[in-house]
Amino acid sequence: MRKTWIKRDNIYHKPLYKQKFKFTLFLVVLMGISFFIYQLVYISQLLTLESNHVVHETHLLKLNPITSISLDGHEVDNLQGRFGKHTQEQNYKSRNKTNSILNISEEISFVYPKKIGNAERHIFRGIRVVDLHRYSVNKGVKNFRCFTSLREIPWEWVNDDYCDCPDDGSDEPSTSACPRGRFYCKFQMRHKTGRGKDVFISSGRVNDGICDCCDGSDEWLTRRSTGPSHLCGDECKTEY
Repeated sequence: MRKTWIKRDNIYHKPLYKQKFKFTLFLVVLMGISFFIYQLVYISQLLTLESNHVVHETHLLKLNPITSISLDGHEVDNLQGRFGKHTQEQNYKSRNKTNSILNISEEISFVYPKKIGNAERHIFRGIRVVDLHRYSVNKGVKNFRCFTSLREIPWEWVNDDYCDCPDDGSDEPSTSACPRGRFYCKFQMRHKTGRGKDVFISSGRVNDGICDCCDGSDEWLTRRSTGPSHLCGDECKTEY
């Protein structure tokens, strides 16, 4: 009887762990397909979020409550109620025109003089001295940048009574336009070592006729309209 030699691999099934090359190749292909599917899902979600964000910003711009404040006559005219909704381009032009009429600058009492070192600086009402550099118009800095969102807006939109930085209200330090804004009182009690907590109130309580800051600095517009007889008294404690 003639003997026939047969390879051992053809008789017994080769275990899976011995098929290293095929198994590794299968894992690489599977990971590649999974990564590709993940990227497609992520990009589709990102595009959806961006489109929703653009639609939301456009909706806000259409509902822009442009207000015109006359500090001499103390009248507030809501242009949205008269003229209805504006397009984004019309809002931009209207706000720039309104701000040019208002002349949002040092002449409108949005600022007050403060001596810092040997120089006298004009500081926006409601900000901290440590944030002064963020509100200073320097060479090369064309726009104001929101503290939290880092969104850039024209300097003319600062203190225009419309909230462009809703996360922190940093563009409206002197007005009550932003619900989340903070108005820092002019008087900040500090220990001789320089330590102390910042004293602030909600921006919604600015110029509401009630003195919230001990020095009455939160009622700067009310002061102008009612006269010296209605000034808030200085009840600040200078010592701990």
